[in-house]
Amino acid sequence: MQSIKLNRELVDVPQGSSFSCSEIDVERFDGHYHFHPEIEITWIVESKGQRIIGDSISPFSAGDLVLIGSALPHQYLNWQEGASKAKVVHFRQEIFGAEFLSAPEMAGVKKMLSDAARGTVFSTATRLAATERLEKFATCDPGMERLVTLLELLKVLAADQGATHLASVAYAHPVKSSQIKRLQRVLNFLEEKWREPLALEEVAKVAALHPQSLSRFMRQHLGLTYQGYLNQLRLRHVADLLLTTDRTIADIAFHCGFNNLANFNRLFLASFERSPSEYRRRS
Repeated sequence: MQSIKLNRELVDVPQGSSFSCSEIDVERFDGHYHFHPEIEITWIVESKGQRIIGDSISPFSAGDLVLIGSALPHQYLNWQEGASKAKVVHFRQEIFGAEFLSAPEMAGVKKMLSDAARGTVFSTATRLAATERLEKFATCDPGMERLVTLLELLKVLAADQGATHLASVAYAHPVKSSQIKRLQRVLNFLEEKWREPLALEEVAKVAALHPQSLSRFMRQHLGLTYQGYLNQLRLRHVADLLLTTDRTIADIAFHCGFNNLANFNRLFLASFERSPSEYRRRS
């Protein structure tokens, strides 16, 4: 089982800088569920999997660009080990100062940063423009030019009319550290055991909750019951295997923990609005 990491991630800002821009190049993203006071911009260069932003659970792939607000819990999980590359920017809103952010010219950026409390994913056209600025961080001078590049990036993102929020309007951050650690234990456990037959009582023991309380707890923080989350996790693995292998649909379903094909087909259709065979043909 994965080790349980601290739920609050410490962001390392280089000396002489007010924010950080790092390149990640690993076999698998460090997929622990965490939060930090810094606002985060994550651009996936290579890899695919599932991301959790607040109570939003959705797939990511190369090109994905997301803005994550301060203290918003999140997690990136790869479908498979392999090349996993990303560029990540961390900054605190305070580096701009309240007066500067209140300037009329900054109205769009200020609103975007406020909306980031729910997480924001950007349109294809904006991603292409934004990645030019993200690439620029690697070559620009570490002083004023770097800060100006951050402002240019935020300007591009704030102008996106096709951006959409991720977490629901009703989402409330887990304000207690104990809540985040509990959810972290459950997510880590399910990431390790998702293919196996799992009894609700077994997972509830990991969460130190009564079985009837576990689904209510997960719905409160992820918008899905325990079984609903596990089904979505398995279905995303199914979808990936449908597109990347020539294994039969039945073989993939059983491999991913579905022992009843009729139930599997019903769940897949409800989630992807097409049958597994249609998904494989049309994707």
